[in-house]
Amino acid sequence: MSEHNRDLDRLAGVLTLLLVFAMAARFAVSADTWWHLRAGEWIWQHKALPWVDHFSYTRAGAPWHYPGAPVEVLMYWLVRLGGLGMLGVWQAVMVTATFALVWDMSPGHPLLKAAVLLLGAVTASPHWIARPYLVTLFFTALFLWLLARWKATGARWALWLLPLLMVVWVNTHGGYILGLVWWGVYFVSAVGRCGWAKVTRNPQAALCRSVLPLAAVGVFLVVAMLLNPYGAEMLRYPAYTLHMEATKVVIAEWQSPDFHELVFWPLLGMLLLLVGGAALSTKQWALEEVLLAMGMVYMALNWRRNVDVFAVVTVPLLSRYWHDILAGAWVQVPHPGSKPSPWHPRINLALVALIAFAAFLKAGVNALPNYTAAQVEKTYPMGAVRFLKAHPSEGHLFNYYDWGGFLTWNLRQYPVFIDGRADLYGDDFIQQWLNVMQARPEWKSVLDYWHVDRVLIPPDTRLGVALQANDWRLLYHDDLCELYGR
Repeated sequence: MSEHNRDLDRLAGVLTLLLVFAMAARFAVSADTWWHLRAGEWIWQHKALPWVDHFSYTRAGAPWHYPGAPVEVLMYWLVRLGGLGMLGVWQAVMVTATFALVWDMSPGHPLLKAAVLLLGAVTASPHWIARPYLVTLFFTALFLWLLARWKATGARWALWLLPLLMVVWVNTHGGYILGLVWWGVYFVSAVGRCGWAKVTRNPQAALCRSVLPLAAVGVFLVVAMLLNPYGAEMLRYPAYTLHMEATKVVIAEWQSPDFHELVFWPLLGMLLLLVGGAALSTKQWALEEVLLAMGMVYMALNWRRNVDVFAVVTVPLLSRYWHDILAGAWVQVPHPGSKPSPWHPRINLALVALIAFAAFLKAGVNALPNYTAAQVEKTYPMGAVRFLKAHPSEGHLFNYYDWGGFLTWNLRQYPVFIDGRADLYGDDFIQQWLNVMQARPEWKSVLDYWHVDRVLIPPDTRLGVALQANDWRLLYHDDLCELYGR
């Protein structure tokens, strides 16, 4: 790469990542954020892991082993030090660090890289939420960056760093199993190349030299997964969560993308570019690239929660192969024949400063307490919370699934019926909650069994109609919620 193109790459990279930071610096609180905060608070106060559930009355005392304690404590301290707005800043830092690695993995002309990376960021952005899952997004990029560095340069340090990173990953989020997947892609590719070399009697013995160190690293990765407070149980955790059926009905992120929704159109664009790149590029696809592309298409089309991982993995592929396709068009920028103007660096610096100022200003405004409080008011049933605090009851509260985490943080005197910890509640209980929400025949017996005398749900639900028909009183209502009592 010429000096001119290196300068352009640095400038385009800085500007692109500033734009990504600005996109990610926003109100970052979702339904799951709240129970992560409550767990982080409990861990910090008790200086221990919860081990059992402390936040619901339906699963109180039941075993609960979640691999995210360090991040939950970090989230709690961020909120304690700077309010909910600090979660948006943390999210922006994590996302920007992730896409910085993606930028470094992406070959091609800087302007093409910028366009593809921003498309990937727009595709992933609806799924950016302040929760431990951000760690999996970052470690996905880091694992792939290290594996690509090892393949390109033979740097053994990059390979042997993976097990050390896995120890951190397995203790911070359940998505750590993806680390084994990324290793597996490169291992299968190495074995495939070695096997093909032997079949074709290729004299390049180097094609087989990578298999043994990769296999050894794989063993150490599995050992690293055991280095967590829950031991071998964590090896089963991802599979258990993945095969839960009720969550695919209740939790949107476990459902397939609906391309009738505008939010998934960027994903559709990336899929079309991926197919076009495979069809039109003259470059030969490496086996690991084929496996990554096919695997991520499968994962993204099956579960919405994988769309942001899909973007991280496929941006470098799109950049590489569309650079080849467009190489004869506008991608090649010749070095200018004349000496650059001394004003160019100053103009570039001014442009970077302007974009940086706008990005950090957005992050600062979105972190203001008044702004985050207003967002909470218009997103969650704060009015009902204030009413319940002013009019407490001795019975239990039945709550909407997406509000359970919010209530664990904002309404401490009422343990929840259910919240976003699907692994704790399990298929059968989530189905029980769903039966009540849909006012199926057993709904009354379920509420009686759990001694429920307050029901907090969104307006215009089947359950709301059934409650009114069975002499439950509407105690409070607004545009977001209805609170019934008996």
